[in-house]
Formats: sequence, structure tokens, C-alpha cells
Amino acid sequence: MRTLGVGIVGIGWCAAQHISAFQKNGRAAVLALCGRDERRVRATLERAGIEPDGARITTRYEDLLEDPSIDIVSVATPNHLHAAQAVAAARAGKHILLEKPTGLDEAELAAVRDAVRDAGVTTIVSFELRYNPYLRFVHWLRESGRLGRLRFARVQYLSRVTDWYAGWDWVRTRESGRSHLLAAGCHAVDALRWLSGLEPLEVSARHARFTEGYEWPTTILANLVLEGGALGHVTSSTDFMLPYTFGVELMGDRATVRDTLIAWGPGEPVDLEALRRANPIEGVTLHAATYGSGSPAIHIESPVMPDTADVAHHPFQAEIDDLVACVLAGRDTSLNVFDAQKTMEVCLAADRSADRDGETIRLPLVAATPASPVHGRGDAGVAREW
Repeated sequence: MRTLGVGIVGIGWCAAQHISAFQKNGRAAVLALCGRDERRVRATLERAGIEPDGARITTRYEDLLEDPSIDIVSVATPNHLHAAQAVAAARAGKHILLEKPTGLDEAELAAVRDAVRDAGVTTIVSFELRYNPYLRFVHWLRESGRLGRLRFARVQYLSRVTDWYAGWDWVRTRESGRSHLLAAGCHAVDALRWLSGLEPLEVSARHARFTEGYEWPTTILANLVLEGGALGHVTSSTDFMLPYTFGVELMGDRATVRDTLIAWGPGEPVDLEALRRANPIEGVTLHAATYGSGSPAIHIESPVMPDTADVAHHPFQAEIDDLVACVLAGRDTSLNVFDAQKTMEVCLAADRSADRDGETIRLPLVAATPASPVHGRGDAGVAREW
């Protein structure tokens, strides 16, 4: 049975989870780790309790691209390096695990898209919350028709990120973090697209700055016009005094999900027992509950919730297992760079609208034409930058 060789660039908080997940997969072997400084790489692995199992450590990204034994390159570097390194990996014929954001502007998004399309490699983008059991249940609930036709969708990404975060020095900057949506809240935009099944057509947004230390606004509120006439809303913020919150609301003409409650109005109630029998998501259980002052409702209980910024709790294992299976089967993932581009375009449009005092921005942003290389750099320049 074939084993896939893996090279990982950017050995930090997320990369440690990538390494661990690839090691547990059984059909993948981590062969090379690339970081700016070998001592820092080893210190990161030691803190995470990870043994490199014979993987060599290099400071040259080219080493990963030139090694014929490496099938998959995992890109987990600071945000401003993602697109260029993904382009270089695709041109080298490597399959790609790409951390979000996939690009910081339209040119980067188009360059990644074109390089991947031309190379025909398999990609997956780390909007790994799609593998969270609670979100998978909500997605199934909507897709099964039990909510009816959606009229409104809201997802909120509220996380108090300051200098405790390992990537604080770069994420707080315009060069690399760029905006709260691009650095973090894109998870909420992606969840809204995936959970609702409706693509945004227009975006208008407002932002504000409260938390010190950032070079960009720290709260953004985006209003969306979705397909079919539904409305959407995304809040992305680091300003609020509360624990990490990933709020979900899907409101249909039959029933509504608000976080962990399923509720309904004066129409036909949701049948709890029938829902239990139909539920396909392992580990998710359903219980009788009340909504507000006493209306009947159903409580969704999941073994894992999207309720922490700690990436050790994020479902990277399921994401990486999916990538490995798709590469071995010769097919693409559903979370590829082409799908992720739609999420990133919503983020760029919201940021642009907020910079223009709420001007409505229509989607899509990226023209369906070939793009020039990212920032005009060739593969060698991209690789040496890291």
C-alpha cells in the first residue's frame, strides 16, 4: 500500500497539529520540516510533545519542492507567505494542505487558483471547522430540508486575541494579518457559506478599532445578500469581553437553529424521536429542551463544539485524513482552493466595503482569467523568502 511523503513549512502552533495528524494517519509519513531556524523548530516540537520520527529539518523551502519523495506540502507559515508558497508547491507538482487565508488580495487568490488548476494537484484549505460534529449536524439539518427555505443566516467569530497568541508579532500587522476577517473571521464566513448552502451576492460592512496593538480594525460587521433573497450576517471581532464564541443561527420557514437549540413557531413542531432516528452524525445527541420562557425546543449536544481558539481542539485529523484519502484516490477534496476562494472573496469584499463607509460590493471579485505570478516573483524567489 502506497504511503504519501509529507513536507511541512512553517513549524508553529498549527503545524504541530498537522504533523501529529499526518503521523496518525497510517498512509502518510512526515519526511521534512522547514522553518527559519532549526533550534526554533525543535523547540516547537518539544513544546507540542511531538517526535519528528526521522524527519529532516531544513531552512530551505526549495528542499521540499525538489524532493521527489514528498507528495504533499503543508503550508502553515505567516499569512503573507501562503499564496506564493502554494503557487510554488503547485508548480512543483505537490498536493497542498494550505492554511487560511489562501491569499490576501485578488491577485494572490487568482494566482493560487491558476497554479493549482494548471498543475492538476489535489488541495485542501484549513477551514477545518467543517469537520466539527456540531457544525456537520447543522449542515445536515439544513441540507435535509428540516429547516425549510432559509431566510436568514448569521455566524459570529468572537475571539479575544492579544499577545498570548504565538503569532502575535505578525498577525497584528497589515502586511501579514491584514484584517480580522482574513486573519480569523474567515472561519465564520466559510461556515455561513457551507451551513446555509447559499452564496453571498452582495456585501456591505462597517468596522471599528478598540483593542490596542493591532494595525487594522478589530471588529467588523458584514451584512450579506444571499442567493434566493435570504439575508446573512457575519461578526468578526477581538474586542468583546467574553470567552471564545462561535455563534451560529440558521432561520428557515419551518424551523430555526440558534446555537445549540432547534426551535419552531406556531407551525408543525419538529419531531424529536424522528430526528433522533434520522441523525447521521456520530456523537451528536438530541434532547427535549425549552426555548425562552418555556416554548418547546430541542437541545443539540455535541462531543466537541467550535468553542475554543486552541487549535489542539480543532478537527485537523479528519481534515488530513480526507486529504490523504483524496490524493490516494486521485480526486479533489470538497474544501479545495477553488471553493475557499469564494470565502476569501467575501472577506475581501467586506473589508473593502468597510474602508468605503459601507459601500455595497458585488461578488465575485476575481475575474475568471489567468493571473500573473504572485507579486511577480518566480518559484525560487518565493522559496528563498522563507
